Amino acid sequence: MAWSDIIGLATFPSAVPADSALLPAEQPGVVRHNRSATPSGQHGYGSALGLRAVLAILFVAMTPVAARAAASDWIGDARGSARLITAVEATGSGSRLDAALELRLAPGWYTYWRTPGDAGFPTTIDWSGSENLAGAELSWPAPARKAIAGLHTNVYHDRVILPISLVLARPGEPVRLRAEVDYASCNQVCIPYHASIDLALPSGLATPGPDAPLVAKAMTQLPGSLAGAGLRLVSATVSGLDKASTLAVTVASDTAPLRAPDLFIEGAPNETPPEPSVRLEAGGLTATLNVPLSPEAATKVIGKPLIFTFADGSRIAEFTAEPTRGASPEGVLWELPAMLGIALLGGLILNLMPCVLPVISLKLLSLAGYVGSERRHVRGGLMATAAGVVTSFLVIAAALTGLKLAGAAIGWGIQFQQPWFLAAMALAMTLFAASLWGLLPIGLPAFAASAANVRARHPLLDAFFAGAFATLMATSCSAPFVGTAVGFALSRGSAEIMLIFAALGLGMAAPLLAAAAFPEFVQLLPTPGPWMLWLQRALGIALAATAMWLLWVLAQVAGTTAALIAAASLIGLMGALASRHAAVNIPRRRAGTAVVLSLGAIAVLIPALAIPSVVPTTQGSPQGLKWQAFDPDAIRQHVADGKIVFVDVTAAWCLTCKVNEAAVLDRTPVADRLRSPDVVAMRADWTRPEPRITAYLQSFGRYGVPLNVVYGPTRPNGDLLPELLTPSAVLGAMSRSSGSGTDHVAGR
Repeated sequence: MAWSDIIGLATFPSAVPADSALLPAEQPGVVRHNRSATPSGQHGYGSALGLRAVLAILFVAMTPVAARAAASDWIGDARGSARLITAVEATGSGSRLDAALELRLAPGWYTYWRTPGDAGFPTTIDWSGSENLAGAELSWPAPARKAIAGLHTNVYHDRVILPISLVLARPGEPVRLRAEVDYASCNQVCIPYHASIDLALPSGLATPGPDAPLVAKAMTQLPGSLAGAGLRLVSATVSGLDKASTLAVTVASDTAPLRAPDLFIEGAPNETPPEPSVRLEAGGLTATLNVPLSPEAATKVIGKPLIFTFADGSRIAEFTAEPTRGASPEGVLWELPAMLGIALLGGLILNLMPCVLPVISLKLLSLAGYVGSERRHVRGGLMATAAGVVTSFLVIAAALTGLKLAGAAIGWGIQFQQPWFLAAMALAMTLFAASLWGLLPIGLPAFAASAANVRARHPLLDAFFAGAFATLMATSCSAPFVGTAVGFALSRGSAEIMLIFAALGLGMAAPLLAAAAFPEFVQLLPTPGPWMLWLQRALGIALAATAMWLLWVLAQVAGTTAALIAAASLIGLMGALASRHAAVNIPRRRAGTAVVLSLGAIAVLIPALAIPSVVPTTQGSPQGLKWQAFDPDAIRQHVADGKIVFVDVTAAWCLTCKVNEAAVLDRTPVADRLRSPDVVAMRADWTRPEPRITAYLQSFGRYGVPLNVVYGPTRPNGDLLPELLTPSAVLGAMSRSSGSGTDHVAGR
């Protein structure tokens, strides 16, 4: 019996006996037969008919009608086969349908992406024979890399589902899909495959089909926009047009850290860019991907729109960018020497910054102490202080290098974000003040006396530590040229970091080295006398005030409770030192020593172990200016709305930031301009570690505060301002950003 007969019987149920167990006797349109009235000669034929009907109905029941309506048959062999699947079982009433091409390959075999690379060809589909189909768009998940004998290709391994968006010519009517598919399946050899696929979908309710989850999952793996993935493009530059040509693409994450990003580039002429080298910074929130290019390609991609596919695990984004020209080959030759000169100048200017003023007393006292001394003593002391400055810069450079290699967030002044550092510095300033007030005579344990009473026993070591403390305080703020030098260093390798920081140290130590070269100038100071005692007391007050400022910063970082405990401990420590100084017997001195050590430990350990409460960022100013919280995504939206955005990145421990606020931002005319309806004032508080702010700093090549940027319709990427603000600089940048010329500059 042929299958056509079975199907025919199933189609015409009047030939099926009514008493069949599988066919209801009361089914409408079915002619009932009475087997008892059938002649005996026909009884066997009736039984045969019943068997055939049973087989027909079983065949229909076992045939996956819904599945066949939502998926075609597999066409191919064990090494490569293809099929079409749809997300629905019928066309519904809409004009679009979600479908996909599924390619199944043998284990270890692969097929190619839309841009194959140096070899291979992409999958193509010809829909010309389809009915009721107006268009079809094939989409591509991010590929994997494969390199063979120097050839770079982009592939899919084992199995891939390529989503397809179908557009119907007549919504609501059936559609007939005839797809001529060409693809390759490769391993040691490459085999081209051709599959002629035919799939029909009836009209009707568009209920999800069995393969709807496959289609939906494949669509979630397609690249989206940068913003949708929580990413933003920082820069795309081509550096060098010789054998070392490189396309550097920097991407920042506004959400989770990046882990192992990759970048696929389409549009580079005559070559497939290889796998990039990746440098992660800011705790993984910033990634710079360096892609080698040939000199010919490097020249041609400058200003040309390229398609980039950025992939980091499940975060996949596709975007278009036009690379700009970076450093020229000639510039590379003098870039490092030029930066060394900038670092020297920045270090010299650092001596004049507010950050150094709290410990300038240590330098003044050292110079006053050399009056009347021999030239060699003067020169030796000044050289020791300079050595302390340079050595501390090198220690900071080594620490930053280690943090960078470990993938941690790095920046200039990040130690001031740590409660233990602030508490330890406050303790050190308190001990220095007590020493200047004469409250630290000999009598402490040897390890403590060597530090606290070092001034009397080891003058050169005292001078060395004075330079080191001056450097530690100086790192709380940036200065003109310092930000440029530090940004260059931290974006380079370990050797460049050490060289730049050594130059910064030499620049800051330059006045000391100049005085050491001409020690006779020190003798111009008044000869030692009672005035030095008054100077010591006054400078002790300055150091005590510095300790109080550090405790205030500690309250911003670790919370008020921890700061109050540290302050009470330091006050008690000062009282214990005074009591110990007045004691005449050894037991009381030893008891005082124990109290001093205990209170000093409490002053540092409690803040270090404290879990800070949330400290709100200052949102107001004396001029009534309301600052919005920092939001990089909001910046783009405000600029799109035609507004000017002024971003102030600050920190409680940055004295230069406070000077900028008091002298410029909180005063007329800048404050008036910031209150204008067309201006959005946005403040980023970097007092505590904040990865988003760190990444934002590094996107401008800066690693410290203050940082001020003005955005506007004519400056969508931002106009960077100098570290020390002036009214003319701020108002000028706002005028340039608004495209209004000098309308608002005239009011300065």
